[in-house]
Amino acid sequence: MTGFGALELIARAGFLVKGMVYMVVGALALQVAAQLGGRVTGTRGAFTTVLAQPFGRTLLLVAAVGLLGYAAWRLLQGVFDPDRLGHGWRGLAIRVSFVALGVVHAALGLQAFRVYRGLSAGSGISERAVATEAFAWPLGDWLVVLAGLGLIGFAVQQIYAAITCRLERDLDVARMRREAGEWAVALSRFGVAARAIVFALLGWGIIVAGWFRDASEVGTTASSLRILAAQPGGLGRWLLGVTAAGFVAYGFYQIIHARYLHIRIKR
Repeated sequence: MTGFGALELIARAGFLVKGMVYMVVGALALQVAAQLGGRVTGTRGAFTTVLAQPFGRTLLLVAAVGLLGYAAWRLLQGVFDPDRLGHGWRGLAIRVSFVALGVVHAALGLQAFRVYRGLSAGSGISERAVATEAFAWPLGDWLVVLAGLGLIGFAVQQIYAAITCRLERDLDVARMRREAGEWAVALSRFGVAARAIVFALLGWGIIVAGWFRDASEVGTTASSLRILAAQPGGLGRWLLGVTAAGFVAYGFYQIIHARYLHIRIKR
């Protein structure tokens, strides 16, 4: 297998696994919204759910390898710039976001591997632990606030991308629309927007944590979904149901991304 072929395989496997994780999280939350059991959880809960299935350990090992592969692809995108984004401010900003995605998904891959080995998924480095460490740095509280603002900015950009159908550069949207149909594009856009809402809630929690120097305010995907579910009356169940369905849609988007991924290699 050539280097290009190996890179393509790693990237596609990573998108596929990421999509499956989002689908598990969304499906569990949908069950809660429909009062059919389930639980509101994040990636940690998704990993333990996979582990409980037949051949769960094998599936979890595949998930860990796939997430690490996705992380490797994003890091390669950011460092070696195969998309030819260049060194302008916009290109550098996108490349930095690729590196950040690589780091985050490397942590998720290691988390999945810990569950595979029978270790606690929550015993590694948590978001709150990172915030607590940041408070010890010079101007650390302001760095945390900036991180929250950055996440909200990313969420706004993702909502804009969903509205305008400007999905990721390495996704062949024209081919996806032609072969899978317009419904696949619409479902992908819905998934991107739903995830962006959760990211905005996460960003707000980080801002509050930095402003009050209180790491306990830093949330997770699960806590953001619980905030939606806790709204009064039937609104909470409705918000949770729509967002959970969006997570399932985003999982579909990542899986179909694996199918229509278009890798550019700089010559």
